[in-house]
Amino acid sequence: MSLSELLEGDFFNMYIKTGNILMLSEGRPGVDDRYSLKDGKLVPECGCSQSCAVDLLLILISGILRLELAKDRYERCGLVGQSIRDAGRKHIKTRYAVEINLRLPSMLHGKKGFERIVWAFKNVLNHSVTWLFHDFNSNSQHGKAIVISKCLDDKVTNCRIVAKDAPITKHHPATKEPSPQQKTTERVRAPNLSPPHSSNFDDNFEDWALETYEWLSLVAMESPRIISEDIIDPFLSRYQVPYNDSGKILDVVTLTWTGFIPSLWIMQLFLYLSTAKTTNRKGVSSEDFFALSAYSFKTAVADQKDAYTILCLSGGSVNNQSAVAATDKTKKSGDSNERHGKKYVLWELSGG
Repeated sequence: MSLSELLEGDFFNMYIKTGNILMLSEGRPGVDDRYSLKDGKLVPECGCSQSCAVDLLLILISGILRLELAKDRYERCGLVGQSIRDAGRKHIKTRYAVEINLRLPSMLHGKKGFERIVWAFKNVLNHSVTWLFHDFNSNSQHGKAIVISKCLDDKVTNCRIVAKDAPITKHHPATKEPSPQQKTTERVRAPNLSPPHSSNFDDNFEDWALETYEWLSLVAMESPRIISEDIIDPFLSRYQVPYNDSGKILDVVTLTWTGFIPSLWIMQLFLYLSTAKTTNRKGVSSEDFFALSAYSFKTAVADQKDAYTILCLSGGSVNNQSAVAATDKTKKSGDSNERHGKKYVLWELSGG
């Protein structure tokens, strides 16, 4: 599917002008020309009040088309953009980014500025590429990602095509439904998930955060080093689970989704996990933790947010003394209020 086809007929009117979609083209960041139709802003749906914060439905307004182009193609297409960082020399501009808001009232056929974009798409940026496509407003295919290929991929199996009246069908999309992969790891050595509460809080918290993130990464990798029965030669690995003086053993359940997943869906999953009540095998309410990690597609050579992890500690998992240490500066300023309930720790990974 080429860029010019985004601006034609029902696809332009239903998906871009009035719809709500996400799109990402193929290509290597910093090397190939890449295009994306990204989300613009989140606005609350009409009829929601501030009291329904957990069940609040947010509408993702899209319509911003981003083009990352090499210098020669940027100069030929005649569109206005800005230089971006790449893997080459810092003081030589070799790649440019152009952002076009296709939701503007001036973005209509017949308008001078819009016709210049159409000309660039038909005469310069006219090659066909494979896209990832997600439609938020599709009720029949809600929560599913679509791969639009130049031709049908023989390796794609168990795919369902979208509704026949959808404008996307003319491009032969293959629908993929991200389904969770569940794995239970038994008898895992777990660290103490309560943040430190010593007098030297800042330094100790940094060590605790780094070592806890390393343990969460090993859980995601299904590493045998965290299993309680694991025995390995210290010459090969000297890793030990940190802050495990009490010898705490847990059974860890890991759910993994892989696909073109929008941030709105991840936010809803986080809200659900934050408000859900957990029970153990005996049906008794328990105070456990959960960690949510999200990894992005590689779309930039530098300055990209590659991943983040959020660790939620329930009220029973956080030592009250650590909360006192964390709010010590607040108390000195005269505010004696303390936060109770769940605590959150966020790790964010950024590219160089």
